[in-house]
Amino acid sequence: MARRTEPDPLAAKIGERVRVLRRAAGLTLEQLAYSCDFSKGQLSTIENGLAVPTASTLVTLAQGLDVLPLDLLTFPEETSRERIVDLTRGFSAKELEALSTMLTRRP
Repeated sequence: MARRTEPDPLAAKIGERVRVLRRAAGLTLEQLAYSCDFSKGQLSTIENGLAVPTASTLVTLAQGLDVLPLDLLTFPEETSRERIVDLTRGFSAKELEALSTMLTRRP
C-alpha cells in the first residue's frame, strides 16, 4: 500500500466508506485495526485516503467489518443501483432470495 501526502480521490472514497461502515458496526478505529491485524495508523491512513488499499487489504477490512468486499466499493450516494446494493446489506438470506425472485420475474 503506497502512502501519499495528499488523498487519492478513489482512496478517499473507499476510506470514507470504511469509516461509515466501521461506525455503523459500532467499532472504534482501534477495534477494527485489531481485528484486521493492522496498526491504528495504517487504518487511519486508509480512512483518510492517504493509502490506496490492495485487494487483499479490502478483503481483510471486509472480514473485520463483517461485510462483503463489494460493500467497501459501493457508494450509495452516487447511483440508484449502488443505493439498492447498500440497502440489501442488512437483508437476511430469505429476504435476498425473495428479492432475487422478484427481480428475475420482471418483464
